[in-house]
Amino acid sequence: MKDKKKARGDVANSLVMVLQLGINVMVPILLCTVVGAALANHFGSKGFTIGGILIGVVAACNGAYRYLKGYLKRFESKEKHD
Repeated sequence: MKDKKKARGDVANSLVMVLQLGINVMVPILLCTVVGAALANHFGSKGFTIGGILIGVVAACNGAYRYLKGYLKRFESKEKHD
């Protein structure tokens, strides 16, 4: 019985981790792209859109790295206590 509850908890934690990681990647890319497109429309240059996309990708990679680093630390400490 406890094994089933633990398995469900592990699946739920994994699902939350994947969803959070997706949000951590998509939001910076979309926000920076929108800001870059707004600047491009205002100043009349396509370079702002490309720059916004690139800044968004870098921010997304940084956010994903930090999130996974923290998640793995919590996961490892949880494994040591079990």
